[in-house]
Amino acid sequence: TRKLAQAFSSSSFPVAPSPPAAVRAAPMAAASGSDAIASGGVQEPAFVFPAFRSEAWIKRDFDNIRPPAEVLEGQDLMPSYIANFPTAGLYPGKVAAVREQIRSSLFRQALFKVQNVEVTYMEECKAPRILRSVMTRGAASSFSAVSAVASASEWWSNPADAKMMCEEVWTVDRCGHNADYHVRYFKEGGDGFSASVFPAGLRDMWGSLKYHYA
Repeated sequence: TRKLAQAFSSSSFPVAPSPPAAVRAAPMAAASGSDAIASGGVQEPAFVFPAFRSEAWIKRDFDNIRPPAEVLEGQDLMPSYIANFPTAGLYPGKVAAVREQIRSSLFRQALFKVQNVEVTYMEECKAPRILRSVMTRGAASSFSAVSAVASASEWWSNPADAKMMCEEVWTVDRCGHNADYHVRYFKEGGDGFSASVFPAGLRDMWGSLKYHYA
């Protein structure tokens, strides 16, 4: 969904509700040994997820999902309706909770799109996938053909008021093979947010097309 924020009432500062059960994603799973990633000098459990979204997995694990700290790090996920609310400063905890729910919703949205590609490799790799790293691409990053293709596609498909906030490169371990995905986040108008995902590999691009048009 593109609209993730909820309107304020005149007397309270509500926290946005969790997405419905039909829109659910992976848990943060504890990993050991090589299944750990570094963050700020501290070893954190790697994010582990299945390639196939089974109904049982969706029901069991959605509430446990916690995006890695690197996802949308430093981004101001402040909907306009909160920024313009006169007494928002009186509710810092609820403001933080809304921001975290938006971050989690965008992560789930991107993760689902990664799974749409990974599921096309199920015959050759049934093992859970591991999100090995999340790297932010800055404005000064070197030219990327994937980013150029993504920009052209988004110019055609995104709303006119969509503005890109940032781009990340996720490296996913697929049975020992690293697959990169370009994840791009957008703010749409004042209160909407969305995510798009573009695989870096040619075969993965084909897998994405096959998933959507098969």
